[in-house]
Amino acid sequence: MKLYILMLFFSFLFSVSDAQILRYKFNHSGFESLNKIPEPSDVVFDKETKHYFIVSDYGKLFECDSNMHIVGKAKAEGLDFEGIEIVDSFIYVSDETPRKVYKYRKSDLSLVATYTVSWGGAANKAFESICYNYRKNCFILVSQQPATVVEYTTDFKEIGRYKFNGARNIAGARWHNGELYLLSSLDAAIIKCDPLNYLPTSYYNINVLNPEGIAFDEDNNVFIVSDDLQRIYYFNKLPTTN
Repeated sequence: MKLYILMLFFSFLFSVSDAQILRYKFNHSGFESLNKIPEPSDVVFDKETKHYFIVSDYGKLFECDSNMHIVGKAKAEGLDFEGIEIVDSFIYVSDETPRKVYKYRKSDLSLVATYTVSWGGAANKAFESICYNYRKNCFILVSQQPATVVEYTTDFKEIGRYKFNGARNIAGARWHNGELYLLSSLDAAIIKCDPLNYLPTSYYNINVLNPEGIAFDEDNNVFIVSDDLQRIYYFNKLPTTN
């Protein structure tokens, strides 16, 4: 009897917690083809140049202008680029299969440093995204499956690890306006999280097939890349009411 009551208590506790999570539908307003970028896997917007930097599953890094025209490409390539982030004047790229992070100079896309990060499991189930957490002053890499947030110093020494139960998988991560957003390709959803403990606070279901990467521009518009379709989808600002 005591065990049954305890189970009811925890069931109620989790249902109340889940009920507090805000849920929205968020439809795109259009898209553009990225047919010159093979299997685009992530995108980040640079406020300084107003350019978009996009990585490819083929281990390539591209720089695009505001019309998504390619204006630059890094000479140094990897194997399986999945995540991208900009911090100060550098670009950081996560290479999933060899478990590496590449640091490029933003001004000329030259390679500055390479770091090795540890992660077990299948080759294509490792880190799908990279992001800088400005609340905790650390990098985070998020594994695809099982979804796990791993914190790193600026020279990529592991300092923390959190299991993420808020989605079936994680394909992208982005910091924007003091908030952390994760992207699930299996659930087709953007998930806003508490940057201190990575617990979900809001879900935004999106109408994109296999979303892989997420970016925000200076006007708070949202951009989602789909590697299967080689497209970038445009969204307006995230909704704030049900």
